[in-house]
Amino acid sequence: MQNIIFGVYNGYDSLKTNKGGLYYFMKSLRKYNKDCKVVVICEKKNIFKDLVMFSIEKNFEIYCDFELKYNMMFNRFGIYKKYLDEKRIKKNKQYNKIFLTDMNDVIFQDDPFSIDFTEEIYCALEDDILIDTKKLEYQNTNIEWINESRHLFKDYKNFQNKNVVCAGTILGTYYGILKYLNFFVNVQKKKIVNDQGLLNVYLYNYLQSKKMKKYQKSKILTLWRISFDSLQRDKNNHIINNKGEKYCIIHQINRCNLQFFLKMVDNIV
Repeated sequence: MQNIIFGVYNGYDSLKTNKGGLYYFMKSLRKYNKDCKVVVICEKKNIFKDLVMFSIEKNFEIYCDFELKYNMMFNRFGIYKKYLDEKRIKKNKQYNKIFLTDMNDVIFQDDPFSIDFTEEIYCALEDDILIDTKKLEYQNTNIEWINESRHLFKDYKNFQNKNVVCAGTILGTYYGILKYLNFFVNVQKKKIVNDQGLLNVYLYNYLQSKKMKKYQKSKILTLWRISFDSLQRDKNNHIINNKGEKYCIIHQINRCNLQFFLKMVDNIV
C-alpha cells in the first residue's frame, strides 16, 4: 500500500526561498524515496511555470481543487481531509502511512517512511517544555496557542513537564491521521484555533496511541532553539541522534546554519 505526503507551497514564485524551498524538499526526498505519493497544495492563481515543470520532474501532484475558507495555515488540514475523502469515496483508495509536513523548510536524510512505529502518530518533539514545574515557568507562545483551545480540556496538568509537539511534521498511520484530521476540522467548524496549540491539546488530552521521543533519540529533528555546534555528525557529514542514527527528517533548516543544509542537498547526485 502506498504512502502519501501532504504539504502547502502557496504564494511563492520560485522553487527556492530564503528558508529553503520546495526544490530542496523534493530533491532530498526523491533521493531516498522515489515512489511515495506527494501532494502539494497550491491555489490555482499561485501555480507558476517552474512549479509545474518541477512536478513532472519529481513526480508530485499539484492540488488546487478547493475553496480557501480562511487562513491557509489552518485551512490546510481540511484540504488534506478533503483529498483523502475524495480518494476513498471515488476510487476506494487508502494509504499505508501519511506525513503532513511543511515544505518550505524541511529536508530529508533518509526515507521518512522508514521510521519504525505502529502507534497512530509519531510525534516530533521540540526541545522546549510546555510547563516546567521544576523551574516554575512555561513556554509562553505555545501556552498562548493552547489557550485558544481551552474549551477542550479541564486543566493544565497534562502539559506539565511535557515537550512541545511541532505541527510542522506530523507522521502517522492512515487511520491515525484521518482521526486527527476529523478532530481538527470539527473543532475549526466551531472556533478557528491555532494548529500547533490544537495538536498539543489533542496529543496530551485525547490520544493514547502515540510515539513520543525527545529529539536526541528521535528520527525527526526540529531545529528550533538548537545550536548547530551541539549537533552530532557521522563520517558522511549527516546529522545523527544520540543513538548514532541519521535523522530522516530535518525541519526548520533556516533556523540553524541554513547554508550547511542547502549545500548538503545540492551535493546529492
